[in-house]
Amino acid sequence: MTVTTGQSLEQRIRDLSVAPGTVACVWLGQAGYLFKSPEGVVVMIDPYLSDWAEQQWGMPRAIPPTIDSDVLRPDMLLISHWHEDHLDAPVAKRWAKQDPGLFIGPPICTVRAIAWGWPDDRVVEFNLGESYQHLDVQVTATFARHETPTAPAPDAIGFLLDVGGVRIWNVADTEYDARLRPMREERIDVALIPINGVGGNLNAAEAAFLLWHVEPKLAIPNHYNMWDPVYFGPGATLDPQEFIAMAERLGATYETRVLEVGEIVTFGG
Repeated sequence: MTVTTGQSLEQRIRDLSVAPGTVACVWLGQAGYLFKSPEGVVVMIDPYLSDWAEQQWGMPRAIPPTIDSDVLRPDMLLISHWHEDHLDAPVAKRWAKQDPGLFIGPPICTVRAIAWGWPDDRVVEFNLGESYQHLDVQVTATFARHETPTAPAPDAIGFLLDVGGVRIWNVADTEYDARLRPMREERIDVALIPINGVGGNLNAAEAAFLLWHVEPKLAIPNHYNMWDPVYFGPGATLDPQEFIAMAERLGATYETRVLEVGEIVTFGG
């Protein structure tokens, strides 16, 4: 992929032509991703682009926002659950007033989007198993069990995307549960999976073990770099190499890859 020196990431994404049978991806940090489809659809999942978690929890960002949310907005905004590092309230409120794209998420998120001014006809309430198609992007709500006693997220979901024929499972925040294992039948090309192991999430070993069952072609860890380690709490597994080492010990068939925040990568083809 050719990168033009001096261009901002936002401009590079706008100018990017995505070949048929592929999808472009940018890790936004934590559990956030941006995708661009061959038909030019920009999808963002759980982008955390403000300092909302610091305002709410006293947890300052360890990395700056990957993109300028005033410069680049999604055609499809997918939110897995309401937690502050996934549903970024200041950004969502601002986008609601700027000719917004589609907002897709579980009820506890969509009711917030509407309250913040997102037009009703641009909001899609998403429950487990439901699907939505926009141009060459299809998204389906998948099972998640994100049990956090101090901040319950009972309707949390994951997302299975089919983007130009490339199948991407955003596992999203979840603990280990056998109800995740049937995703093996979905022929996953790329799995994006949390590894931090606290706050209702898989740890690095559990993530590797789950994907050993599911057998995607490629596995990419996330949810480990947004804050200094102390803020994740005791017992967190924040080194992606732990995930890779466990996958190797299991003899997993999937490849592993660690993305750099802000790096444009291509899947498929």
